[in-house]
Amino acid sequence: MSVRDLPVHARYRLAELLDRPDAAGRDWSALASSLGLQDRVPATDRRDDEDPESLAELSRLDGLLDAWASEASTATVRHLHAEFVKLGRADAVETLLSLALLFRLE
Repeated sequence: MSVRDLPVHARYRLAELLDRPDAAGRDWSALASSLGLQDRVPATDRRDDEDPESLAELSRLDGLLDAWASEASTATVRHLHAEFVKLGRADAVETLLSLALLFRLE
């Protein structure tokens, strides 16, 4: 299943976990690097955190997932799960497995 099909609530919870800088560097920017999207980090990170009227409401992780989904056919929930495991983000793995639809009937 594509990451585009992740429920909004799942994306929101994952963003809560990964948008914040992680002391060990296991945050959204590490995920970007692991996905081969390190060139997207400066554009995704460009926001003015001091201006509450700015893009501060936009999630860095959500922007990254959108970019990944538009560029790669490998942008699947399964692949995202594997990346979270590689990053050692058990919290993100648990969130993904509990909130994502694991299959879709068509």
